[in-house]
Amino acid sequence: MKEYDVMFVNVITPLHNGSGEGLGIVDNPIMRERTTQFPIIQATSIKGVLREEYKEKAPSEVNALFGPPPGNGEDHAGAVSFGEGQLLAFPVRSLKGCFVWVTSPLVLWRFYQKINLIDKGSIFPKLKILIDKIHSGLDESIMCPSGKYELLLKNNLLLEEFPIKCIDLPELEAFADEIGTKLFKSGIDDFLKNELKKKLVILHNDTFRYFVTNATEITPNIRIGENGTTEDGSLRYTEFLPSETIMYSIITFDKSRVSNDKSNANVVKNKYHTTKLKSIQIGGDETTGKGIVKVSYAGM
Repeated sequence: MKEYDVMFVNVITPLHNGSGEGLGIVDNPIMRERTTQFPIIQATSIKGVLREEYKEKAPSEVNALFGPPPGNGEDHAGAVSFGEGQLLAFPVRSLKGCFVWVTSPLVLWRFYQKINLIDKGSIFPKLKILIDKIHSGLDESIMCPSGKYELLLKNNLLLEEFPIKCIDLPELEAFADEIGTKLFKSGIDDFLKNELKKKLVILHNDTFRYFVTNATEITPNIRIGENGTTEDGSLRYTEFLPSETIMYSIITFDKSRVSNDKSNANVVKNKYHTTKLKSIQIGGDETTGKGIVKVSYAGM
């Protein structure tokens, strides 16, 4: 029988998970879903990065967990598979309180649906209570009660240049506390855990989509020639997910496919979790410090 876990990804430095050449102003956009335009991280990117980390930290297990290296894929399949990295909460600038994390009914429903498909709903009991309180056609945005004094200005939440009316909901704060314990497990992350309890906001799906498509970081890049000056035509714009973006991926553990290895899915899961990874690098611009993320797991 297969085993499952939820891997959370907390973006520490801006992350560029590229989709190739862009057609608009941005030359190097990030990968997005076709229908919603929500940012995603391809499952192949997640698997490739983790494989490289395990090749260094657990070389004896890497082929059994992730499969053989490229070119030898016909030998056997890996025992661990990954879902796409999907968005859970996105940071947006706030006129008061610096920034908030925004999410939406669709985002929360997707997360709820996935964790129930893998029978992990019991890990997040507060989410079920919250889901019963919200719906897709929100008339007003929802915020945590303890955050309204820190975030509201004249009874409005001011995100970028937009005033947004909010109601407060204790069930949202309870879920923010619940998810924060899974995301921010080390003592040095207590600050962010406490911030999330105050600054998680549920927006209308359309408003949420506006921010995730228009409030990413756009950075110009130029190429310097041999004479130390800018080369003509080298200016390019690259899109990044901002720091504090929160994403998740569903991990599936199956029995080992290596001959003479009788490890079942639970043993494979334990082998995978034996290697403690605090952070990994995803996406481009590694040499400039981009794409550093912290990882944590719901089942640990």
